Amino acid sequence: MLPKDPSVTTSLKSDSSKTTSKKSGIETPLQYLKGVGPKLSFLLETIGLRTVGDALFYFPRNYQDRSHFTPISELKAETQALVKGTVIGYGFIPMRNSKRPMFEVRVRDASKSVISLRWFHYNRTFLETQAKDNPEVVAYGLVKEWSSRLSIIHPDMEWDVDAGDASSSEKLLPIYSETEGLHQKMIRKIIKNSLELGLTELVDDLPETIRKTHGLPELKQAVSFIHAPQKNTALTALQNFETPEQRRMIFDELFKFEWVVGKKRLTVRSELAERFMLSTDHPVYQTFLKRIPFELTSDQKNSIHKIFEDLSEDKPMSRLLQGDVGCGKTLVTLAATLPLAVNGAQSVLMAPTEILARQHLSNAITYLDQLPLPDGSKFTIECLTGSTTKAQKLKIIERLKAGEIHLLIGTHAVIEDDVEFKHLGLILIDEQHRFGVDQRLKLRKKGKATHCLLATATPIPRTLALTAYGDLDVSIIKELPKGRPEIITKVVKPENRSDLYSHLEEQIKLGRQAYIIYPLVEESEKIDLANAVAGAEELKNGRFKNYTIGLLHGRMSNVEKSDVMALFKSGKIQILISTTVVEVGVDVPNATVLAIEHAERFGLSQLHQLRGRIGRGTEKSYCFLIAKNSSIAAFERLQAMEQTRDGFKLAELDLQIRGPGDFMGTKQSGDLQFLYANLVRDQEILMTARKVAFELLQSDPDLLKEEHHSLRNYMQQKGHLKQQRFETA
Repeated sequence: MLPKDPSVTTSLKSDSSKTTSKKSGIETPLQYLKGVGPKLSFLLETIGLRTVGDALFYFPRNYQDRSHFTPISELKAETQALVKGTVIGYGFIPMRNSKRPMFEVRVRDASKSVISLRWFHYNRTFLETQAKDNPEVVAYGLVKEWSSRLSIIHPDMEWDVDAGDASSSEKLLPIYSETEGLHQKMIRKIIKNSLELGLTELVDDLPETIRKTHGLPELKQAVSFIHAPQKNTALTALQNFETPEQRRMIFDELFKFEWVVGKKRLTVRSELAERFMLSTDHPVYQTFLKRIPFELTSDQKNSIHKIFEDLSEDKPMSRLLQGDVGCGKTLVTLAATLPLAVNGAQSVLMAPTEILARQHLSNAITYLDQLPLPDGSKFTIECLTGSTTKAQKLKIIERLKAGEIHLLIGTHAVIEDDVEFKHLGLILIDEQHRFGVDQRLKLRKKGKATHCLLATATPIPRTLALTAYGDLDVSIIKELPKGRPEIITKVVKPENRSDLYSHLEEQIKLGRQAYIIYPLVEESEKIDLANAVAGAEELKNGRFKNYTIGLLHGRMSNVEKSDVMALFKSGKIQILISTTVVEVGVDVPNATVLAIEHAERFGLSQLHQLRGRIGRGTEKSYCFLIAKNSSIAAFERLQAMEQTRDGFKLAELDLQIRGPGDFMGTKQSGDLQFLYANLVRDQEILMTARKVAFELLQSDPDLLKEEHHSLRNYMQQKGHLKQQRFETA
């Protein structure tokens, strides 16, 4: 995961404000533009616009074709149209089911036909005045058939046409994202003024050779065109971001991002790390394999081989281990600690929750604890979490400093200042997107040029992985271990919940266990969603009163959560009501049923993670997705879960529907919030930009050549490069 600092978040709008060292037009605060002032500038700040430079890079989200007028006689219902005509009447029309009348303006054009312009929400004085004082008007909007007459409801109006104010007609009109109190006309006017004041000052920091090789226009031309496209430009090309000018800005953003990613990769590779050698035929590794009651899959074997290779080199390993649900990622992670232990070094594994840390501890004890090592010692493991007592913690720290612990597993507690290692060589971070960058860096600093293995159980689409984890090598585990049972997934409507419960009850009677997942802990007044607390009470006193029910959610203390999970794993709790706190890491082989309330509220990737809580034993399992939202789109999306268990296919679909944030988590998704580029739409440009950025890093890593002067200045201003002199011809 890329750090959340200036070195990773591409921001075109902030590029513009630092292209010159002296005070310039491009740096002018917007409040000093004609017609803005303090009040309007405050609204502009809410959408990130503070300077003229910011406004230049506030690009349209869409365009409307207002390049020609349509005669009213040729209008068709359900089409967008621009009309120009004379006001022949206006007034208020009473509405049957409303106290407020509708306002109507009737307009006739040269074709002698009439159209009605209608408003249900309006400022009465404003509309009456405009209709009275402006005989010639221009209107744009969706044509509707109303009582056998054509109308445009809430049209976008150009009043006062005679005064030459029809600024948005007869052109391809840019449509910008708005905020309350700040509307299209005002935004267009501010951007028009900003272009006049600052466009000539823009510095093109994309090297000319790159620009010409890939047929990309100059920066000034691209920015100007995007705000005011030529009248003969195809509307579909604009709306699909296919014009050369739009592609230039997309390339610019992705190229700079990938250059930073590649630079970080070079920086890490330049450090000198300790080498930890271990072959797969070594007795320690062979003993480890004998403790595993099944054969490793090809993906697992390949991943371990790559990790062992990385650890044997004198450059720090920076690898992402990406494993689909239930593929055995934990075993690979634990195997990575063996070369360290054999060579007298230590490893630390950090997990985001105590539940997950305890799960890792349980697995580590099974596969690693007391494993004989070449020096005659035995592999030792300890766990450090927020619930570890002070006395226990002091004892663990003392043993860490003495080098008596080979693997420390824990939560955020492992990065506290007083936790010191004698010889830390490897850090392992599970579900790493849940940690902030500062936390990961703090852990790395507990060793010297430590090797690093980041792990995630969330299948990530290739495009997103290349972008978010471009500075890492990636290992992917997709194969499921042999013998994993079938999981039948069904989308269920709320009215069929009783049938679902009957099936759940049958499984419980067979000695199995079940999860019921709710999206909220307690009832929310704002969102009408089922909640875990109320759900547990209702089921405990109703349908499942004869069974033992447990409740698990994030607001419980770590001790309470651990106690509940222990009871569930032991079989003393038959039905566990939970929030998504069980999304990862919980391994209860006897659980064969999963029911998810309000499944339409979850992303497909998260549903896939939750589904991974079942099917971990040998019995056929069942996943029921209860969808309250009856929309066709919601059901079609959920039906993808019925059709596949391939997390990568679901992830690709999820990326298209929900965007990068669903994979990155709240903390890190901001790093991928591009201003103009779109990781789904612009995959082809991303691959080209990445290739070009990496080639440039190879030929001129510090941008010292004169032709790269402007790009070097940009990277220095952003903190990506130290100040250096550059070569002159």
